[in-house]
Amino acid sequence: MSNGCICCTLREDLMVEVERLAKENRFDYLLIESTGISEPIPVAQTFSFVDEENGIDLSRFSFVDTMVTVVDAFNFFKDFGSPETLMDRELTDIEDDYRTIVNLLTDQIEFANVIVLNKTDLVSKEQLGILKAAINKLNPSARILETSYSKVEPKEILNTRLFDFAEAEQSAGWMEELNKEDHTPETEEYGISSFVYRSKKPFEADRFWDYVQHKFPVNIIRSKGLFWIASRPEQALIWSQAGGSLKADSAGVWWSSMPFESRTQQLAFIENQKTIESDWNTEFGDRKNEIVFIGQDMDEKLMRSLLDNCLSTDKEINTGKWKKGYQDEWPVQRAYALG
Repeated sequence: MSNGCICCTLREDLMVEVERLAKENRFDYLLIESTGISEPIPVAQTFSFVDEENGIDLSRFSFVDTMVTVVDAFNFFKDFGSPETLMDRELTDIEDDYRTIVNLLTDQIEFANVIVLNKTDLVSKEQLGILKAAINKLNPSARILETSYSKVEPKEILNTRLFDFAEAEQSAGWMEELNKEDHTPETEEYGISSFVYRSKKPFEADRFWDYVQHKFPVNIIRSKGLFWIASRPEQALIWSQAGGSLKADSAGVWWSSMPFESRTQQLAFIENQKTIESDWNTEFGDRKNEIVFIGQDMDEKLMRSLLDNCLSTDKEINTGKWKKGYQDEWPVQRAYALG
């Protein structure tokens, strides 16, 4: 297949072709190599998605066995530190495709069962060690295979039965860190470590934006979580940073911004009410900042101090201004370069 990406424009074509090949009964295994710009989750979903219009249900005769990602060891840190988009490098012909190289690379690593770390012959032993430590932090459960010219034993990637969609959705290192009851300091390898920043108070929009633009550490490899700013008390925001790119997006509204009668009629609230209310704050409800930071040689104490300085002060909170919201300059729903 050509002229598109199988995670979006060619998704229907993929379903049609897989069904055709399956019905021929000539093949035991299908190895799909997508382009470097495809997103893994939509591809995996294709095999459990029922296309009622065309009467196609791939789950009747196929399943995802393994999700493999190839990482270029020689160019990894150059790509990871770049804010370039696919359009900047002319890697896409999809209109308004503003996905960044680094975010796409991160998504592919975090969702993989097996990571083929290629071109290891072109980097030093120390560089390789740092890279493996960083990848292990991004996806602790993935197998890492060191290769040159992508030479791997077929048994390492075929018939492994490693893939499970529910597990893959939870495999990212930042998610594992968030789910821990308590953070226990780990033995740092090559200075790669992580911590979770939590606060109930809102960030003051201008101070936090200034921190992001001028004080955000360049040694942060990945950070992800939820946050809120005093100027937008109803809006839950997703924080997603990888290398030199940061994306802020809306995650919806906080439950506490809705009247009690309204939220108790929502199925998502009813099913998770005990968990939601266990972390409820008398003043801010379920609003919170909860961001995982993964980086190399991080000064955690300094970072926490600078982030604390971005929070609204007690005096600012006591004015009650945050309850109504106000105009801010914080850009949301797009990716932008840090610094």
